[in-house]
This record gives sequence, structure tokens and C-alpha cells, in this order.
Amino acid sequence: MDPMRAPPRPTASSPTAFALAVALAAGLVTGLAACGGPTPSAAAAASPASAGPATTSGAPEPTPVLTNAPPPTIVPGGPSDTPPAEPAGTSTTSTDWGTILDTVPEGFPVYPGAAAADVSPGGPASGSWLAAADVDTVATWYRNSLEELGFTTDNLSSPLEDGSRVLDTVSDLPECRIQTTFRPAGGSAIITVLYGAGCAGGEG
Repeated sequence: MDPMRAPPRPTASSPTAFALAVALAAGLVTGLAACGGPTPSAAAAASPASAGPATTSGAPEPTPVLTNAPPPTIVPGGPSDTPPAEPAGTSTTSTDWGTILDTVPEGFPVYPGAAAADVSPGGPASGSWLAAADVDTVATWYRNSLEELGFTTDNLSSPLEDGSRVLDTVSDLPECRIQTTFRPAGGSAIITVLYGAGCAGGEG
């Protein structure tokens, strides 16, 4: 070989050229990664094709409708379709005996242990009870109790055909009168009171 002649350059097909090309490609990828450039995998993740469907944010959701909502609560003192009840002792009823109060006044004597009766056997009454005692015992107790309250016994009848007894009492006012009837009921007594409206200042 002529020493003055330059050595031949490596061709693209030579091993030396291939090694240089691989080294340059590796250096380029490394440089891009060091500078913060996107790698192929990062670029694919950020591409629009890989993103999911767009979602709407900030729009208000519809308010659910309650189909079984509870009824409104009635506020005390609010309007009502029910008229106010009359004070106890002020309403009256006309009977064959006379005008009576629909309820006996507070403090009227009730035989000990007697239970209120739902229905009066003699029609309208101011009060009716069932006492677990015989007619004579209950009648005597009522006569004494009403006299202690200032009433006067006008009459306590003898037993009638059905065993009933009737007690009539009056007060100092001629229009104030009370009739109490005692009816036997299987060893007990049904007490029925007709309390005259005149005792409360009404028509007797």
C-alpha cells in the first residue's frame, strides 16, 4: 500500500457506519428525554384520539320530585274547618222534663268507682254512670251528697215497678232543680242525671 494514499472511508453498508448510525439515534433519544420532550408513550397518551368522551361540568342536576310527600302540618292557631267547641256546661237540650245542661257542672258528685255510661237509657241526660252497687245504696249516697252541697231533697221515690228510684232535689232558686234516676242493672245501678239549665242561669 502506498503510504501517501488516504485510507478508504467507511460505506453505509460497512459495520462501522452502522454502529455510528445506531449511536447517533440513541444520543438523539437521550437528549430529547433530558430536555423534557415528550416520549412516544407520553405523546400517545396526550393525543386527542386517546382521550375519553367529553363531560359537562358545572350544569345543575334536576331536583327530584317527591310523589309521596307528607301532608302539611296543621299549625296551632291556624285556620280550621272545625268550629270551636262551646265551653262545658253552656250548651242545653230541651226534654219532656225541662231544659237541661248537656253536661253536669264540675264538682257534681259521682258515686265512688262509677264508670261513665255511653248511652242513657232514658234519652238525653246531663250525665250517666254505672255504679257497682244496688239502687238503694246509690240513691241514699246521692241524697246525702247533694244535701251537703246545699240542695234540698224534694222527693226520693219508693222503688217503681222495674225497681228504679227517682231523686228530686232543688236549690234556693225555684228554677234550679235536679232529677237523678237510679235503675237496677244486674246487681249494679245505672245513674242518670237531668241537671236543670236554671241552675246555670238558663231557662229551667
